This record gives sequence, structure tokens and C-alpha cells, in this order.
Amino acid sequence: MSAVVQMPVAKASTRSRRSWAPASPEIPLTAKQKKLIRESFQRLEPARDLVAQLFFLKLFRLDPSLRKRFDGPIETQARKFAAGMKLMIVSLGQEDGLIPTLKLLGARHRQLGIKPRYYRTMAQALIWTLEQSLEDEFRRETKEAWNTLLRHLTRVLGG
Repeated sequence: MSAVVQMPVAKASTRSRRSWAPASPEIPLTAKQKKLIRESFQRLEPARDLVAQLFFLKLFRLDPSLRKRFDGPIETQARKFAAGMKLMIVSLGQEDGLIPTLKLLGARHRQLGIKPRYYRTMAQALIWTLEQSLEDEFRRETKEAWNTLLRHLTRVLGG
């Protein structure tokens, strides 16, 4: 009789563990993709604030309604964006990953009225900016790595 009582408890415990298991803490990129992303970002480092300004100019051209979502001068937003990008690049190799931070950021953005479609527009603007800034050095494989990263970022940030 005690086996019958223990069996449902064991099953519930197993189900409980599965439903509460944390999501993978990393964005699924290969080591080579991470390397390509890091290397391309490093090439932009000397002009990162200017590149970030170019990103915002393209973003606002793609969707002028986004301008009102960013307070302050574009130079300030560009510096914040560049710093955030650098943190993301550094975090690509960390064991605890970027996902928990991105989930919090996504929740804050939702409170501010940021919609998932905005992230897709931002990804489009960033890819364009990388193409313009890196020119011939932004090869197909590097572009695919960035697109993979941005697709997953969009999914996590968008909730």
C-alpha cells in the first residue's frame, strides 16, 4: 500500500521538475558563429559611437514612429546602444548566458510599449548598418551568424 502512495508523489515530482526546468541560458550559436560576431564587432570598435548613430538614423528611417520611443539626443542613445552591444558580445561566452538579462529587459520594454515588430525593425536596421560599416568584410557567413543572434534576441525580448 505504501508503494501506491509513493508512486503518485514520484510522478508529480518528476512532472514538477520538468515544468520548472530553466530554459537554456545561452543563445544557440556555434563557436564559429560567436567568433565571427565578435570579430566583426571588434572591427567596428574604433568607430562604435558613429556606427550606433548610423544604426539609429536607419532605424528611424525604417520606422519614424520609433523616434518618440527614445528620449534625448541621438548621440546619447547611440552611446547607450553601443555599450549594450558590447555587453552582449562579451556575454556571448558566459556560462550563465544573456537570457535572464534579456528577459528582464524585454519585460521593461513591454511596459514602455515596445512591440515585437520593433525588434524585427531594429534587427533589420542593425544588419544594414553592419553591411554599410564593414563593407566587404561583412561576408555571408558573418551575416548569417548575426541574423541567428538577432532572431533569438528578438524572440527572447519580445516575450
